[in-house]
Amino acid sequence: MNERPNILFINTDQHSWDAISAYGNPFLRTPNIDELHRNGTSFRRSFCTDPVCAAARSSWATGLYTSETGVPFNGGYLHSEIPDLGQLLNAGGYQAFHCGKWHVPGRDVRESFRTLYYGQQDIGAGGAAYYDSASTHAVADFLTNYDKDDPFYLQIGYVDPHDVCEYLHNHEEKHIPNPLEQGIVSEDDLPPLPENFDYDERETVLHRVCRRVDDALIHAAILKGIRGWDELHWRYLRWNYYRFIEKVDAEIGRVLTLLRETSRHNNTLIIFSADHGEACGSHQMFQKFTLYEESIRVPFIVACLGEGIPVEKDRFDETHFISGVDLFPTVCDYAGVDVPEGIQGLSVRPLAEGKGVPWRDYAYIESNYWGRAIVTNQYKYVTEYKPKAIEDFQPPGPDAEQLGLAQLFDRHNDPGETENLAGNPTYDEVVKICRNKLFAQEVRLHRQQIVHPSPKGVISNWGDRLRTYWQMADSH
Repeated sequence: MNERPNILFINTDQHSWDAISAYGNPFLRTPNIDELHRNGTSFRRSFCTDPVCAAARSSWATGLYTSETGVPFNGGYLHSEIPDLGQLLNAGGYQAFHCGKWHVPGRDVRESFRTLYYGQQDIGAGGAAYYDSASTHAVADFLTNYDKDDPFYLQIGYVDPHDVCEYLHNHEEKHIPNPLEQGIVSEDDLPPLPENFDYDERETVLHRVCRRVDDALIHAAILKGIRGWDELHWRYLRWNYYRFIEKVDAEIGRVLTLLRETSRHNNTLIIFSADHGEACGSHQMFQKFTLYEESIRVPFIVACLGEGIPVEKDRFDETHFISGVDLFPTVCDYAGVDVPEGIQGLSVRPLAEGKGVPWRDYAYIESNYWGRAIVTNQYKYVTEYKPKAIEDFQPPGPDAEQLGLAQLFDRHNDPGETENLAGNPTYDEVVKICRNKLFAQEVRLHRQQIVHPSPKGVISNWGDRLRTYWQMADSH
């Protein structure tokens, strides 16, 4: 019998860190993710590498940040020479399987994994009601019939709660009355508005041009459609979001039930996480792409339903900053497979086992090619790089001369990120410390020039808009 564990990586799409009932959220029920928490360690300081699907998933696949992978936004292309997790595991004696959403452009999942269910084409936005159910059926067949001696690695990419995006798209072309006028729910059913519903008027230029202005670079049609929303519309968005999470929780429950019925549950490591979060009305924002907490902070649970793997159970880790780059080395650690030189992630295995090891004291996040954030114990520093005058398609940083605007939030006294402290002389030293951490991290990155014409086109088009904004600002 092979002593190495089977590994099951279950991931959801657009799942904020606190949208789990075991974490104290009273507006939804997630009994199956709760079960994972009871059987493992939940990392409360877990952040994505980039708050958008393809970018974050490229980090899962490689252990690298998105300015290194070639996927700094949806539509990037993974650099061809970077090895991925499936390739390493297959070479290391594992049977590596994939099921459901992949969404790492530039890499054909069928060349790196055996695919259980993948649709006829890449599963992208929408369709969770179909794709998630089909994925569960495929996994059920796999768990029932797998009879090889080699351990397996299986990653299941569920689409929900991403379908909240489709709910928003419905508002692009038509005015939809609030749910009380439609008689769908009562006001008592709706979660309240988030306490941080207002937003900082001094957000970065990148954020404003991408998400705030009428002709925003990202989802301008949705933005136009929701301009007239009242409080009940926003609260109904939150109600819908939680229902999509309950749907995917039920799918996860079916997988866990099946696993329990096999002898493998005792020797199967389960990792649960999400690619990024959902703003869900915080800062009057929807979806992801931003560097606010709701978009970048995600669940990360390491669990085992049996006793065969020494994972500390029913425990919150409140201390360590976990990143999407950590999935890759964690899986390799459990699998006994060496990681390539130069990856950025760290194995969380010793942390899941309750052991003390040297660890990073911040989280580093990128967004929309030019956006950056550093999260420390007490502060979050958000900034941007101005687009270059002549774009060379080398992801920016570290470069103090190229920095644009900034935000600084006190995470202890202002967890909702409502008061921007950047520009307050009292906090100049804090900004300096955070900026130094940013540059120190960026020095360690292996950034490569982006060569694929599609992402180069996006960078050129977005850069033109940003340069126009900066020229207007500089002329006043």
